[in-house]
Amino acid sequence: MDTLVSLLNKTKLVVSRANTKVLEKEKRGENFNIFEILRIQHDETRLHTPFIAELLSPNGSHGLKDLFLRAFIERFLDDVDFTYSSACVKSEFNIGYKSEDCTRGGVIDIFMNDNHGNAIIIENKIYADDQKNQLLRYYNYAKDRKLNAYLFYLTLEGSQPHEKSLGNKDIAYKCISYRKDILNWLERCVELSACFPMVRETIRQYITNLKMLLNVMDTDSLNEIVKITTSKENVEATLDILSNQVDITTQIRKNFVSSLEEIAKRNNLLFGYDEGIFFLDDDSYIWFYNPKLSDKWGIYIGADKHNKSNGVFYGISQLEYGKPKINKKQLNEIDAFWNEQEQVPDFPFGWAYLRGENGQGNWWDWSALATLKDMANGKMGLYIENEIIKPVLQNRLLQKIDKFTRK
Repeated sequence: MDTLVSLLNKTKLVVSRANTKVLEKEKRGENFNIFEILRIQHDETRLHTPFIAELLSPNGSHGLKDLFLRAFIERFLDDVDFTYSSACVKSEFNIGYKSEDCTRGGVIDIFMNDNHGNAIIIENKIYADDQKNQLLRYYNYAKDRKLNAYLFYLTLEGSQPHEKSLGNKDIAYKCISYRKDILNWLERCVELSACFPMVRETIRQYITNLKMLLNVMDTDSLNEIVKITTSKENVEATLDILSNQVDITTQIRKNFVSSLEEIAKRNNLLFGYDEGIFFLDDDSYIWFYNPKLSDKWGIYIGADKHNKSNGVFYGISQLEYGKPKINKKQLNEIDAFWNEQEQVPDFPFGWAYLRGENGQGNWWDWSALATLKDMANGKMGLYIENEIIKPVLQNRLLQKIDKFTRK
């Protein structure tokens, strides 16, 4: 136990120093992030896909011709005889209308090919869900044209695609991550653009954006933590922590739910939850309600299923099971500001995934480390209080819905 306490104290000290470095960088303007200012730091289609495609293109405005593309292929496909002089790179490449069976057509995020039949296809996933037969459609496009194609599935952490994207077929693909693979490639791009200051600094800015997105610690602090946790006197304690990761993450969710109960009290609401929410069981929820406002309706946060394609969402639902009698006129009279998704019987006034600040992020994934961190530091709780609970109360939505559904 003494070793474990000592380990935690040492790592806490490193984290504290790392946070101080962040504040110091902020004072010096080193955390200036134009992508965050423009609110596109998470945006897959407006930032990440076109930026990466532009760097990869030999005809890109960076002026370094095929240097970045060579660095990419050398890192991921060093056995490919790619003809760089004929390379063509396209983003949002349309391959036709989707067929009825969803095995052909769609839009490829990044498509690269040469005049010798080689092709590289990148499916870029930041927070978007997998589509039906998505990778299968891209595979079939290359197969139909007899291309020597290499299919990459790019995500923040190098996750595997959902089975529905593969169409239950045995497709050759490679998973790569922003955290390890793209960041390392971008660092190489910085080196290659040393004599091109505008390009170099823009790439560095993008790297800063990615590290903020991924909650990546500065290299020196990270190396210090790795050194501490893997030292001879601490490695057993570190392995004990890793072996109990499930219990630790479960307790973080329990603590978070307890903090939501305090938020409920602060807003004169009662509070309930399914214990399955701690373990990410399917069909488990948290709910806020007040019988004085409505004895039939409450604010719900939870998920039907917790997997790669489904996660935590929020909306107004009935406190007891049953389908309320609601006509279209009543639906139109209630402006549920979170109506990201179409109405369903259990959430007739709309619902939305719990994405995070600015409507972006992956707080819907309660197993993600970044989400757990924001549970622990209070950021997610404040968002739920200020962006979900308070607007419902201020707009008297529970009372309005209760009135309409009693008619």
